[in-house]
Amino acid sequence: MNRTPSETPLSPAQQGFLGELERLASSPVSVLIRGEHGVGKSRAAGFLHRASERASGPLIAVDLGALAPSLMEAELFGHEEGSFTGAHRARLGRVRRADGGTLLLDGIEGLAHEAQGKLLRVLQERVVEPLGSSEPVPVDVRIVATAGPELDDALDQGRFREDLYFRLAVVVVQAPALRARPEDLPGLCGEILKQIAERTGVASRALDPESLERLLAHPWPGNVRELENALERVLVLGAESRGPVAASEFDFLEESLADADLRLARQILAHGIPLDAMDLTLMEEALVQGRDNHSAAARALGLSRKAFNYRLGKLREDRSTDGAQEGEA
Repeated sequence: MNRTPSETPLSPAQQGFLGELERLASSPVSVLIRGEHGVGKSRAAGFLHRASERASGPLIAVDLGALAPSLMEAELFGHEEGSFTGAHRARLGRVRRADGGTLLLDGIEGLAHEAQGKLLRVLQERVVEPLGSSEPVPVDVRIVATAGPELDDALDQGRFREDLYFRLAVVVVQAPALRARPEDLPGLCGEILKQIAERTGVASRALDPESLERLLAHPWPGNVRELENALERVLVLGAESRGPVAASEFDFLEESLADADLRLARQILAHGIPLDAMDLTLMEEALVQGRDNHSAAARALGLSRKAFNYRLGKLREDRSTDGAQEGEA
């Protein structure tokens, strides 16, 4: 995520995001990085660690979605020998391995309920208690967590403790979606194509102007991860080609969008959400993802900035009027 001055300037949305991470680097506070799937939240956490005073210490990452709930406590907090069946020797656990550095909890919404109380104690008291031990062990660790949209549902349904959420979310940073920063796409494609070529041994290829236009027009629901998969596919399948990547090689992208609008429309109708309320929510969420950049939000919705601001103002005015009328009634 680092750029040198000679490289392509970043979009305002990405500049704001990385600038916020840099400002947080010198602080010991816990940080929650939120965003859509595939947007690069884990990479952002790594950037935060490398820019911090803990850069010389370990960065220990835990993909919580990949851990079975029954193993999560032992994996995170460690255990003593014989503390449970199969515990043939003591284990430090990820929290203690991160001592003096940063612990990245990737996908915090997947944290088992049984482990949430213990993590809260780590955050509050800076101690960890391994399974099978009654002696708390002091730890010096900064915790950075990432979360997808599912965290809101987990909080609403009581599957995620609110007190733990507020301890983790001392500062919440929103990672911008790829569609909110199209200026970054050409440079990002160049970097990814080079990385794929090095990893796979396949010759890299440039994107012709039409193929780049095709990529810019795609909404990227899977964000950077989807872009990486798409570029790897065309590079590997076109391994015998030596010319630029043609726009037609990205035809498969349309398959992922087939009937997406119909599926979403059915969900909105099933939940009984009024059209004006949906429009306002969509526009405000575009602003959140674009880090309050109205031009980026407008592009994400296929509107001009002028049309976006007019429509947003009108919807907010209507909501305010409706609220006042309800109060008078």
